[in-house]
Amino acid sequence: MIIACPNCGARYRIDPTRTSKAVARIKCPQCAHLFELALHPPGSQPPPVADGEATEEKNSILVVDDSKFFRELVVDVLKPLGYGFLTAADGAEALAIIRRAHPALVILDLNLPGVDGYELLRQVRADAALADIRVMAMSGVYRSEVDASQVLASGADDFMVKSFNPDQFQLRVQKLLAGRP
Repeated sequence: MIIACPNCGARYRIDPTRTSKAVARIKCPQCAHLFELALHPPGSQPPPVADGEATEEKNSILVVDDSKFFRELVVDVLKPLGYGFLTAADGAEALAIIRRAHPALVILDLNLPGVDGYELLRQVRADAALADIRVMAMSGVYRSEVDASQVLASGADDFMVKSFNPDQFQLRVQKLLAGRP
C-alpha cells in the first residue's frame, strides 16, 4: 500500500498485512510528523493477495509491469474502483493469465523483458477469443504523440505515460470499462 504524509506529502510503501491492527501510528521519516492511518475497516481483515491472484477474475484488471513497485502502485490507485486484480511481471506470464482468466482490462507496460508490450498486444489482438479485452498501454520511455499514435494503431484502447495523475487514471480506466457486463 502506498501512503502519503498529510504534512509534507512524502510517499511511502507499507505492508498492512504485517499487522492485525485496524489503525497504525506512523512517523514520517522525512518531516517526523506523526499521523494515524486506517489499515482495515473495523472488524475485518483483508486476505493477502499474492502476485498473479485475484478474488474475481471475471471483473479483474491485469497489471503487467516488470517493476513490482509499479504493479503495487497501480493496484493501490485503482483499488477503490472495486475490481479484482491480477499481476504479471513479463509478457509470457501475462499472456498465460489473459488466456486463463480473460480479464476485463489489461494495463500493459510496453518495456517488458522477453515478450515486450507491443508483441503481447499483437498476440492478444490476433486471438478472436480475446477481442473484447480492453488494453491500456503505459510507458515511462515512450511519451510523444507519435509514440501514442503508434501504440493506438497497434491495437491498444488507450495510452498513458507512467507519470499519471491518480484521479485522471481512475477516470480513464472507468471509461474503458464502462458498459462491460
